[in-house]
Amino acid sequence: MTVQRGKIFKAVGILAAVGVFSSILAARITAQSVPESGKSRSLPVRTTEVTLEHGYHAKRTFTGRAVPGRISQMAFELGGSVSAIHVDLGTAVKKGDTLAALDTARLEAQRAQLLAEREEVKARLDLAERTLGRAQETYSQGHSSAQRLDEAEANAISLRANEKRLEAAISALDVDLAKSHMTAPFSGIITARFLDEGTVVGAGTAILEISENNRMEAHIGMPPQYAEAAKTGAPIELRDGRRNVISGAALRSVVPAIEGQTRTMMVTFDLPSGTAARGELVTAVVRDWQEAEGSWLPLRALSSDVRGLWRVYKIVDGPDGPQVRFENVQILYTDDNRVFVTGTISDGDRVIADGIERLAPGQRVTILPSNPAPRG
Repeated sequence: MTVQRGKIFKAVGILAAVGVFSSILAARITAQSVPESGKSRSLPVRTTEVTLEHGYHAKRTFTGRAVPGRISQMAFELGGSVSAIHVDLGTAVKKGDTLAALDTARLEAQRAQLLAEREEVKARLDLAERTLGRAQETYSQGHSSAQRLDEAEANAISLRANEKRLEAAISALDVDLAKSHMTAPFSGIITARFLDEGTVVGAGTAILEISENNRMEAHIGMPPQYAEAAKTGAPIELRDGRRNVISGAALRSVVPAIEGQTRTMMVTFDLPSGTAARGELVTAVVRDWQEAEGSWLPLRALSSDVRGLWRVYKIVDGPDGPQVRFENVQILYTDDNRVFVTGTISDGDRVIADGIERLAPGQRVTILPSNPAPRG
C-alpha cells in the first residue's frame, strides 16, 4: 500500500512539471508574435537614380541575304556541240581561264576554204596589177586605147575589193573560233553546271554559273524612313547568320524604288571578304533616334499596373525613415534588360532597382549601395 502511494505522488509531480514548462513556452511564443511598437520590418533594397534624357536610340532590325557582287550564267554566242568542260562545281577560277569549248571542226574547215580563196585572189590581183602597168605604158606611147586601160584598172580594183572581203570573212571566222572557247569574265567560283560534254546547244544556252568570291554584298529591304536614315548616316550594325558583328561593312547604295508587296527599299552594303557565304542571312540593326522625355531603368524595377500602365517604387522620406511609394510610368522602348520610360518620376529620384515583389506602398526600407543607372 505504501509503495502504491509513492508511485502516485511521483506521477503527480511529473505532470505538474510538464504544465509549468508548457506555460513558460507559450508565454515566450506569444511575446515573440507581438509586432515591435506596431512598425513594419525594414527591408534592405538597392536603388538606381533617375536621369531624365531627351530621347533614345531605338534599335530596328531588318533581315536580308548575302549575295556575290557579280553572278554570271555563262553561255556560248554560237550553237554547236560541247566538246569540253574544264571546270566543275566549286572550282576556283581566275579571270581569263578557259571554262568550256565547242567543237570547231566546221569553222576551221570554213577558214581553210577562205584562206585558199584569198590566195587565189592574190594571184589574180598580182596578174591584174602587172597587166594594168603594161596597159598604162602602152597607152602613154599611143599603142593602146583608153578602153583597154579602163578595163585593166577596173579588174585590179575588183580583185583588191575581193581580197579585202575575204580577209574580213576570215577575221569573222577567227572571232567565231575565239567565241567557241568560253573564258571566265572575272575571278570567282563555279556555282552551277547545267550540262555535260557532247550536248548540242543553241546560242545563249546556259552551261555554267560563276559567282564572284572576293566581293560580297548584303541586300536588305528596309521601310523608306529607315532606308533614308541609313543614307543620311544613321548608325547601322550588320550581323551574320550566327549573330556575329560584321566589321568593316560599308553602305553601298539605296535603291530609290519601293517594292510593291513589301513596301521596302533595297539597301546594299559592301561586305569584307570572307565574312559571309552566298545566301547567308544578314541582319541590319539601325539605331533610330526618337525624341521623347524619359529615363532608362532596369526592367526588374517595373511591375504591371492597371490600364496598361506600369509602376516603379520610389524612395521617399517617412516619419520612421526611408519608405517606398509607387509611381506610374509608361514604357516607350525595351532594350534587353532595360526600358525607356516616361511618367511621374523626376530627375534625381531614386527607385528600387530589384526585388520589388517584396514591397508594398509605405514599406520601410534600408538603402544598400546603389547600382549605376543604365544609359541610352
